[in-house]
Amino acid sequence: MRRRPSQMMNWTFIALGAGWTGVLCLALVACSDITSLNQESPSRVKASDLDKPENAQLLVTSAVGDFECALASYIVSGALVSDEMANANLINRLWDYDRRTILPTNTVYSTTRCDNGDPTVYTVLSTARFDADNALARLDGWTDEQVPGRIGLIATAAAYAGYSLVLLGEGMCSAALDVGPELTPAQILTEAGARFTRAIDAATQASDTVTLNLALLGRARARLDLGDKAGAGADAALVPVGFRVDATYSGVKTQRENRVFTTFYRDLIATVDLPFRDANFAGTPDPRAEVVDLGTPGADAATEVFAPTKYPSIDSPIPVGRWEEAQLILAEADLAAGDVGGAVGIINTLHANAGLPAYGGGTPEEVMAQIIEERSHELFLEGQRLGDIIRYGIPLYPPPGTPFSIGAGTSGEYGTQVCFPLPAAERNNHPNIPD
Repeated sequence: MRRRPSQMMNWTFIALGAGWTGVLCLALVACSDITSLNQESPSRVKASDLDKPENAQLLVTSAVGDFECALASYIVSGALVSDEMANANLINRLWDYDRRTILPTNTVYSTTRCDNGDPTVYTVLSTARFDADNALARLDGWTDEQVPGRIGLIATAAAYAGYSLVLLGEGMCSAALDVGPELTPAQILTEAGARFTRAIDAATQASDTVTLNLALLGRARARLDLGDKAGAGADAALVPVGFRVDATYSGVKTQRENRVFTTFYRDLIATVDLPFRDANFAGTPDPRAEVVDLGTPGADAATEVFAPTKYPSIDSPIPVGRWEEAQLILAEADLAAGDVGGAVGIINTLHANAGLPAYGGGTPEEVMAQIIEERSHELFLEGQRLGDIIRYGIPLYPPPGTPFSIGAGTSGEYGTQVCFPLPAAERNNHPNIPD
């Protein structure tokens, strides 16, 4: 839909992981980055600085903060590669995203830190995953007496490790964990499922229903990605009505900003792409993907900026997981099991909640196409579209070979690269990955 607007505790450790050096800063606002191997040796940091049970909560809080920054950054990166966003910037380091010509030597998606401001993927998600898994390992070595609420912290750390792995599995062509071998998306998503199972078990033991439902939804997502629709549906069916967990943001520092908001409203470096500027169902505007015409050109001084109303401020929260997503997973599972009516009923419940006309149903193929359309609107700019394009084989927009426009000119053509390749720096520095 389109309309006009009226409008520290400073505490650092270095640890080797995934062929990089991970840096974790614990503070009131957590921050982390992974930089190249040409950094201080991990052995120079005292193990005693890490092995303190009193820092358990800070470890987990930091991992969550790292994931929140990585999520916002991944959403922008993935949206540019997919058909949710288009380039409005003259800075050529970002053109590869929208143009779908991402090379392993591109440092923006690979080694850029979360406090940089550019949309990035590999380093920030690898950092978030490492920090959560590191917290898990340390919590496993401590006792309940040493760490009050230890089981609940284990559940949280495992859930956020799972979500970091899900995004890596959905967006990366391959990745590596903890100096291990190069993993396929399916192997990464299997790792995510294992983390979510750990989180489910711990959250059940701790009677933490919020983390339990977050992990159930995360495992449902990973299972759906892996083609296990029955398992995905079983998990999704357990997520209660109204469930939602948000990533939180603020304007206090770069890594805490809602990067979707800053991309459109402050930096003007992207515009909502054409397929999403007039989202509707049967002629009724769809409020789930509402777009506002800012009436101003972007940073390239030529592209008119259309912006989502979903994130109206720099501190707008972003959903990590919510009931509506669970319902769409369940609809797909119902359809796969032959329950066309059940899938249509779920779509119509979501339509009623959004104030949209009812969907009349159709053949299984037609209903599946509608589920994909529902996902594109319901989960607009939540970090799901790129994975959907890959999983469902959605036709690319603009089609490959179309001239790529920048400002008043062009630069090359749109390509076919819809996943982020393993970075050259990772491959070159990793002892267990062939050159």
